[in-house]
Amino acid sequence: MKQVLFVCVHNSGRSQIAEAFFNKLSPKWMKAFSAGTVPSKKLSPLVVKAMAEEGIDLSKKKPQPLTKKLTAKSNKIISMGCGVEETCPVSLGLKIDEDWDLDDPSEMKMESLRILRNVIRDKVDKL
Repeated sequence: MKQVLFVCVHNSGRSQIAEAFFNKLSPKWMKAFSAGTVPSKKLSPLVVKAMAEEGIDLSKKKPQPLTKKLTAKSNKIISMGCGVEETCPVSLGLKIDEDWDLDDPSEMKMESLRILRNVIRDKVDKL
């Protein structure tokens, strides 16, 4: 099985969206996971709502910490981009295959979040 890992700081938005789209759009022999360097306590409610619009239920998902086990099992690691230098996956020395450099959705309104969601879906689709 091929495994992709999407990493961001809080694992409450971008990486969760990418994981969900990847697992929905990819063949069964491929699997995605997501993690954060400093995971939040819960997913962004707006992210949950935006993904529900796509028919994907994230209401029971919880942010996960980035672990060596997750990175070791992954064939590809994609960073979502970040602006927090001390906790950014790239600055922690993690070998990143791609950095998508996406804006953090934590302060976004729904309209902007939908645009970000669609950008992530398009990027996942191109994988």
